[in-house]
Amino acid sequence: MADRAQLTAWMIAAAEGDRDAIDPLFHALWPSAVSYASRMLGDRSAAEDCAQTALTRMFSHLDHFDPAGDALTWTLTHVMWECRTARKSRARRAEAPEATAPVEITDGRTTLEDRDQIRAALRELEQLEPRDIEVIAATLLDDDSLRERLTPATYRKRLERALARLRTAWKDRHGAR
Repeated sequence: MADRAQLTAWMIAAAEGDRDAIDPLFHALWPSAVSYASRMLGDRSAAEDCAQTALTRMFSHLDHFDPAGDALTWTLTHVMWECRTARKSRARRAEAPEATAPVEITDGRTTLEDRDQIRAALRELEQLEPRDIEVIAATLLDDDSLRERLTPATYRKRLERALARLRTAWKDRHGAR
């Protein structure tokens, strides 16, 4: 995959109407979009459907991309919303229960490292402002009460900013991972 700066440069070019930027942008984003959707849904074919729909919608709304933003974050936000919609639709239709990604445990050492990483992430999350914690928790727990109080654009922007602050705090303390 191309680095984030290159993705953002392609996204800005595509948003400005450069059709030559769309193909490399799509091919660079597709693996990340499918991988992220697979982790959210636990089903590869459903993940590909969601990633395709999310990228189609994203490319049709390139004019909304903020050039100061991060292209990968913006893309994965679209994928997250599409996966969330797919899970809710599946639950409404009373299909198979929501699948979760299988957890692979290779040895005790890996498990301990994972636990340490989770604890570190929770410590970073606790350092955020209450407003940031609220929007991240609402998203992770599929709690619609906050979303109902805010316009969709406000909710998405708050989530985007909260995740950016969490990412920055993590990188400052733990390095880029």
